[in-house]
Amino acid sequence: MLRLQLIWVIYTSTQRFIFGPIYSRRLGRSLGVNNVPYKTCSYNCIYCQLGKTTNYTVTRRCFYDVENILREISEFLSKFRENIDYITLVPDGEPTLDACIGRIIEGVKRKHSVKITVLTNASLLSLSDVRVDLAEADYLSVKVDTVNEETWRKLNRPHPLLKLSEILEGIVEFSKSYKGLLTSETMLVHNVNTSLKHYEDTAQLST
Repeated sequence: MLRLQLIWVIYTSTQRFIFGPIYSRRLGRSLGVNNVPYKTCSYNCIYCQLGKTTNYTVTRRCFYDVENILREISEFLSKFRENIDYITLVPDGEPTLDACIGRIIEGVKRKHSVKITVLTNASLLSLSDVRVDLAEADYLSVKVDTVNEETWRKLNRPHPLLKLSEILEGIVEFSKSYKGLLTSETMLVHNVNTSLKHYEDTAQLST
C-alpha cells in the first residue's frame, strides 16, 4: 500500500488524464482515466459526490486528443505495469459521452497486456455505436438504480431526451453479444428506491 500511495502522489500531480492507482475491492489496483471534462454527464443524480452536473448533455463528441491520453497511459505502464490490474475509464462524468472511447480502448489493448473496465450510467447503451465502442472492454459496470420511470427521474434526474425503457433495452441488447464481464450497480437512497418492490423489480432485470 505504501508504494501505491507514493505512485498516486507522483502521478496525480503531473498528469492530466490519469489518476491513481487506487485499490478497488472489485478491480484490485486500478489506474483511472478521466476521458471527459468535469461534470459532463447525461444524469444529474441526487447523490453524486461531485455535485450538480454543469454540462448536461447526451451529445457524444471527442473531448481530448486520443494520442495524448494513450501517451500518458503508456508512460505510466512503462514504469509501473506490475502495479496495475485494470485500466478504468471512470471520469468525472459519463465516459460514453466520449465519442473516442472506442479508440482509447483499442489503443490500450493494442499496445499493452492489461484489462480495461468502463463504469457507465448506461444511459447511452441504446445507441449502437456506443455498444460497438464498449465491446472490447474486459469489464463493464452499468448503473441501474431503478427500473421504475418515476423513481428514475427523481433519483437520476436524466437529460430530458433520455427514456428509461430505451436504456434498459440497450443494456439487454448489449448483454447478448458482450464477451466480457457485465455487472450492474445500484445506489440505494433511503425512501427513494429502497422498498421491497424496487428491489424485486431491479433484480428482475438480470434474470
